[in-house]
Amino acid sequence: MKKRLCTWAIIALAVLLIHDLMLIVGCSVIHGNVSFENLKTLIWDRLTVPGDAERYLQIARDGYATEGEHAINLVFYPLYPLLIRIFSFGVLDLAAVGMVLSRLMLMGAGIALYELALMDGNGKMAWMSVLLMSVYPFSMFTVGVYTESLFLFLSILCMLFIRRDKMICAGIVGFLAALTRVQGMLLIFPAVYHVVEGRLGEEKRKITFRDAFLLLIPLGFCVYLCINAALHGDPFKFMEYEAGEPWYQSTKWIAENISTQYHNAVNFKGLETIIYWPQIVLYFLTLMLIFLGMKQDVRMEYLLYAGVYLGFTYLSGWMISGGRYMLCCFPVYLILAGMKNEKMRWASVIVSACFFFLYSLMFLQGYAIM
Repeated sequence: MKKRLCTWAIIALAVLLIHDLMLIVGCSVIHGNVSFENLKTLIWDRLTVPGDAERYLQIARDGYATEGEHAINLVFYPLYPLLIRIFSFGVLDLAAVGMVLSRLMLMGAGIALYELALMDGNGKMAWMSVLLMSVYPFSMFTVGVYTESLFLFLSILCMLFIRRDKMICAGIVGFLAALTRVQGMLLIFPAVYHVVEGRLGEEKRKITFRDAFLLLIPLGFCVYLCINAALHGDPFKFMEYEAGEPWYQSTKWIAENISTQYHNAVNFKGLETIIYWPQIVLYFLTLMLIFLGMKQDVRMEYLLYAGVYLGFTYLSGWMISGGRYMLCCFPVYLILAGMKNEKMRWASVIVSACFFFLYSLMFLQGYAIM
């Protein structure tokens, strides 16, 4: 047990060190030197203000508004801002609490992914999966006031409980994941598959009352709908806000969305390399890795979740944060870490790390990486 705790501590420190080194190097490139003041200002300006970060802090501070300009914040799920509010104890700075919370969740995600990978591979594969997660090109969002770290931690932990047949824990954690992001409810697919496969497979596992707790996973989304209904009298009010400014979201077939991404990549110079081409590449790369996982006999629970996560994410009609969204498709890290060709594994790490450095630097400089 002491050895396992030591390993967990090393993982937690390693994932944070990778991101902190990237911030320090980025600060050095931008300012020419690394002073505490420069680093503090840069981190604060880029990780607590732009995009969704400011809206999560508004919800944490004031709750959901029923009218006025902040009413559209309803599109953001409640768990992350609620946790910020709770752990601020009413006196601490909300932004600081948000960043600390994200860092703690990132450490938890690294540990959970290591444990999950260890169930099907050796320690080397487990470490490789954590490394791949840490250097994902858009993982700078994991240390800011965003939901990425929290959702990563909850979704990986839910899958870990599913694999260990701890269905009560899986249902509770999956419920929380569905209160963090809409993709959280997709965890019901690998959960149900695991139960059915265990019943029909060689183990002939009996379905028990504990398995019913998995229904808590979609219940998290139902609670979010109830919040919509309680505040606005319409459980699907969030869809109206998503369709308007500034998101203009709609649901379209994946082929149409990929075509739109290609059109934007060709026509919107300056955004093609930071938004549109990465989203196109990530779609086909993830699809390719799912097929590779089938060939390498990766567990169907992971492939199923990766497939429904990819499909659901790319149903978004006007997507500009695909790189960030795909950060949480954690089966990709397991598939890459499990590749039989060691040179290909390390090539994946190196290429990903190079893009991580590039996009982190651009993000810190204020480019429209969302």
